[in-house]
Amino acid sequence: MKRTLNILLSIIALISIFSEVNAQFDSSDFLKTDGPVMKNESGSGEVVSLRGTNLGSWLSMEHWIGPLGYGAINRDNWQVYSSGSVSTSDLDFIIDGNDETVWQSGVTQNGDGSQWLIFSLNEKLVFDRVLIKSGENTNESPVQYVIEISTDSINWTQIANSSGGSSQISFNTGAIEAKYVRYQVAASSNANWAVAEFYLMMNDDYSVRNATYDRFGVEAADQLWDYYQQIWITTADLDSIKAMGMNMVRVPFYWMEIMNNDGTIKEYAFDQLDWLVAECSKREIYVMLDLHGAPGGLDGYITSGQAVTNELWNDPEAQKKTVDLWKAVAEHFKGEPTVAAYDLMNEPVSNNPQFTISDMYDKIYQEVRKIDPDHIISVQAFYNFDMIASPGQKGWENVLYQAHYYNTDFENRDSQNGFINYALSDMAWHQKHWNVPVLAGEYNFWNHLDLWGKWMLGLNSFNASWSNWCYKNNTNQYNWGLYLGNNNPVPELSFDPVEEIKMKWDQFKTPKFFRNDKLIDTIRNHTQEEVFRGIDKYVWFQAYNGTYVSSKGGDVPMTCNSVGLGDQEIFKIVDANDGQIALQGNNGKYVSSNNGMTSMTCSKSEIGESEKFYWINLPNHEVALLGLGGFVSMEDGSIPMNANRRNFDGWEIFTWGTKDVATSSREFEHACKLYPNPLAPDQVLNYTLPNLKNTHVAIYNSDGKKVYHNKLAGSGSIDLSDLSSGVYLVITGNYREKLIVP
Repeated sequence: MKRTLNILLSIIALISIFSEVNAQFDSSDFLKTDGPVMKNESGSGEVVSLRGTNLGSWLSMEHWIGPLGYGAINRDNWQVYSSGSVSTSDLDFIIDGNDETVWQSGVTQNGDGSQWLIFSLNEKLVFDRVLIKSGENTNESPVQYVIEISTDSINWTQIANSSGGSSQISFNTGAIEAKYVRYQVAASSNANWAVAEFYLMMNDDYSVRNATYDRFGVEAADQLWDYYQQIWITTADLDSIKAMGMNMVRVPFYWMEIMNNDGTIKEYAFDQLDWLVAECSKREIYVMLDLHGAPGGLDGYITSGQAVTNELWNDPEAQKKTVDLWKAVAEHFKGEPTVAAYDLMNEPVSNNPQFTISDMYDKIYQEVRKIDPDHIISVQAFYNFDMIASPGQKGWENVLYQAHYYNTDFENRDSQNGFINYALSDMAWHQKHWNVPVLAGEYNFWNHLDLWGKWMLGLNSFNASWSNWCYKNNTNQYNWGLYLGNNNPVPELSFDPVEEIKMKWDQFKTPKFFRNDKLIDTIRNHTQEEVFRGIDKYVWFQAYNGTYVSSKGGDVPMTCNSVGLGDQEIFKIVDANDGQIALQGNNGKYVSSNNGMTSMTCSKSEIGESEKFYWINLPNHEVALLGLGGFVSMEDGSIPMNANRRNFDGWEIFTWGTKDVATSSREFEHACKLYPNPLAPDQVLNYTLPNLKNTHVAIYNSDGKKVYHNKLAGSGSIDLSDLSSGVYLVITGNYREKLIVP
């Protein structure tokens, strides 16, 4: 029933989409930054927060997400050597690509270690799989074999020791690097030893694309990839994304999608991106262009297209290619309002202390700005903000900062919850202090759907943008996609006929996946939610220990040790623009963070930067407040409050609620009489509360502690005999009076 309801909701949403008249982006939708937010109308219009998903494995392929498969590594420069105990003839048959030509050892198998083949690869290569074809006679496959690798042909590391006896040996190794491979017979047999073909294979984007180039040629291979890409993401997928309430897709693309190996831009480089931008424009979905993998490798991770290799930071040619690629992108898309931002590098990790990720960002930034001064540029804080320069340090303008958040302690909910507190703190702090918009470009909180909700609720509350990883995924685990779990066969791109490759890819259209309804519903609850900041409401804040935040009348630093609610514990929320709020106490003054340098006070007559706070919504009516100096802390109620914390947790999280406040305060004040006043020599305080019923009257000592509370009406007297000598404050409604007990 729920699935049927979801389908109906999607149909209704789609009808709404296509009933809009002229629904297409135009120049008024062009985004630019304005301080900590993005706005349309080139930065002068309304605030726009991006809420979307990643189109993973579409233009940047990852084997665990899509049907990428393996690519055979080019063998043109390989050389094959054999031990003196076996034949040295016809060794080229082993790497000629013809299964019909077979090398024969000429002798029976001997397990004494004297029979081996060594493959000199000419350079260090990264591979993940070994494939050995022995020919039609399975007896000529070793009954036992050992495979070792080396970088110098002297020191060897074993990667396999197993039985053969079949026409084909295949095993995965994990991504490893070698310059030499030794294949050795490890047991005796009466049969000869034969090898038809010996392959090393790899399943990263770089290797698989080059393998198809070797097999089909660049143009034909790219046309084959076009076929795959037209299946993986279709207009129906974009309709689905729009129906989820999203307004953005982040588009990972690999550098070889745009550029040839020699650094020239492909004639058809932008065909897929142009199609996407046009279709997203019709649906009013912004597109973020994410260079997910750069020439030479930018982090050494297989997820960025080239496993192990990370040479961008040391190779001037790779750096030039990367800059030239972005110059071409900027030239092509300048002025296009559907493009939200240029995401220059995905998860960069420099291995050169003399050339940091900030240096590379600046190199690209300067060249892009010469061509396109208007589009937002995304800078990634990876692994965290400590590893990237601030915009002020580099003079970068019209930039947003992006971070990715993954805690792989999958099942530990407490760990995930604490990590979310850190991540929200991290993003909000840098958005406020660096005065830039922020984007959670990738994240996953696994099977903890309530924490997904907490995350998006918090991000929305300070206008942060977000995009989950990712839209669809072959795996069926841990909410890695909005569509999950496709176990259909993946093509062998180096061996299958073209029509068979296409036929296998046909099984990876989105309807062949499982629709992840629970995650979609969770995300859809937050894509278009109204952000609560409580403007014009009167609120109170309660700490974990049950005490309340008090303005202390503005006379002394604020505390969080009041045990009851009086006027000094009530604050009015005032709009401070750009998603920030100010708090006004009952004295008419504003709460100040005092830049985190001194304790907080409620003493400012006007709203300045120190009086502005981010109101960060958390579940269960909880909130964290971020001021100019840091997060507001209740300091365990033991000392005055401060706003100087970098993260929120415990002391920095408050439960809040609203309270109705009498609007006719003048009439209320005139109706109240307390006497004798301010002295109470007889330890009796007389009151007159005409025309009022059940009025709260409270008395606080100089420490802010409530020493008397009652509901009173009409006239009468309050016994003060239990009070020690001192100065007190009497509060009833908006009326307050000093009381001196001698």
